[in-house]
Amino acid sequence: MARRTRWFNLLVLLLLPCVSLAQGDQGELERRFKSKQASSFLKQVSWEQTLASAKTRATRDNLPIVAYFTRSYAP
Repeated sequence: MARRTRWFNLLVLLLLPCVSLAQGDQGELERRFKSKQASSFLKQVSWEQTLASAKTRATRDNLPIVAYFTRSYAP
């Protein structure tokens, strides 16, 4: 049992740096976000900013709602 615990602790210590590196540089994430916001494909569609306004427009224009929720670039 103690041997298993030691191996587990060693594994955790070896994988711990991977977790901190997975977050990425905040400045790089911000730069990517701004470049994607400036993309031409985002400007070709009139996007709704809230789910409530999307529901209203979908009901009015008989359109489906396509929603994509992410936190990739959240500061």
